[in-house]
Amino acid sequence: MATFRIHEDLEKENRILASKNVETGAGGPKQQTQQIQRSTFSVLNNLVGNKRTEGLVAGEKAILKDPKLKIKHTVNTKTKPDENSIPVNQAKIVFKPVEPFKTFQVFDDSKENSKTSTSNKDDSIIENKREPLQELKNAELLETPMSVSENMSPMSVDKSVTLLEDSSMVPRNDRERFFEVEEYQSDILTYLKEAEKRHRPKPAYMKKQPDINHSMRTILVDWLVEVCEEYRLQSETLCLAISYIDRFLSFMSVVRAKLQLVGTAAMFIAAKYEEIYPPDVGEFVYITDDTYTKTQVLRMEQLILKVLGFDLSVPTTLVFTTVYCVMNDVPDKVKYMCMYLCELSLLDADPYLTYLPSKIAAGALALSRYVLDLPIWSRMLETNTDYRLEDLKDIILDLSKTHHKAESLGQQAIQEKFKSNKYMQVATIPATDLSEDTFDKMCKSLATIVSAASETEPSSTGPISMNAPLSHNDSMREMMSSLLFV
Repeated sequence: MATFRIHEDLEKENRILASKNVETGAGGPKQQTQQIQRSTFSVLNNLVGNKRTEGLVAGEKAILKDPKLKIKHTVNTKTKPDENSIPVNQAKIVFKPVEPFKTFQVFDDSKENSKTSTSNKDDSIIENKREPLQELKNAELLETPMSVSENMSPMSVDKSVTLLEDSSMVPRNDRERFFEVEEYQSDILTYLKEAEKRHRPKPAYMKKQPDINHSMRTILVDWLVEVCEEYRLQSETLCLAISYIDRFLSFMSVVRAKLQLVGTAAMFIAAKYEEIYPPDVGEFVYITDDTYTKTQVLRMEQLILKVLGFDLSVPTTLVFTTVYCVMNDVPDKVKYMCMYLCELSLLDADPYLTYLPSKIAAGALALSRYVLDLPIWSRMLETNTDYRLEDLKDIILDLSKTHHKAESLGQQAIQEKFKSNKYMQVATIPATDLSEDTFDKMCKSLATIVSAASETEPSSTGPISMNAPLSHNDSMREMMSSLLFV
């Protein structure tokens, strides 16, 4: 906003000069009239006419500075100068501007702010210029304003304090900390199992799609995995985006030219729902190689939200994987293998859309334990997940087939993701053969162990703790569990 400071009160100034001349009696009516008609802009005549040089002693020299000419002139005051004119050859006067007569000074604070902001923005662009898909420098050192630590308040944003963490402790994210509250674990799991049944995609929706098929969906999912890795988005963002896509395609027919637009808009919605700093819509336009415009992405976003009824909070396989791993104190390698198998299931709509997310997560956990040479199931897992091993037969066999063909797939984004050290390179672990007959034998062996334990310990009805003291039938349990791998 521009602020004008103008001082030009001619009438008041003229009245003051007229009153002074009347009181002192200096000058005649003609002179008074000339003084009244003077304006504030006639500075050159004021300095001579108002007798400002009378105070100078004879023989002294007055030096005045002209701000425009920037030349020093000397006035010889021995000879009394004419009142109305001064010869140029005798005195060259440089007049000093008078403060009260500053006129038309404009102070535009908006321009000043814009200049400073523009300069700061230019400096930041020069220092941190980054292409949309270029990796951020030192991204692992960045902290978000909602970062929660053990020694700081939840709303602390102080980045000057360096926190030293114990490397021996297993790092927990905010989601895992939330599920570590033992008093509410069972209630949370019960609620999630009820919520997963409310908003489910139709398993056979692809048959009603006239222009797309399963292979196109697989390519789209693989591309979305690469997008998440480029922008370092959470795995939950990926799972939510694919859930939105399947639910949208269950009700709307889409041509193949707009399938990528649906995936882009679904990822944009999921990022704004899950991430603290989601990418801008311009970033999603860029990753499509400008195939679509911002207007198209925003319009598709509105359409997806209307079709979904704004019901975006749905439990995914990653949510149930986190709950199961926290409740049963699962090792990190088993947890990452379980996450790997769950993401591989996202590539195929058939048959995995026929299973509930909680069942897919339980089956992936069982298969992960089997691949890593651990007992495939236990009483504690059966109690906490509310799934028996017999109930997970179909999903475990389907996941085993998907795990076997993962290396030969044309889409390798998920495999490359889980080959990193962050996930303990679980994608490099070879798949283990698991036939239907072998699975039936493991089910019978587990049933024998459970029945023997129930006979010897009839009073124990709760889950078996992994840290419980040894009893007289532990040796029999170990012997029977070794049969699970035969």
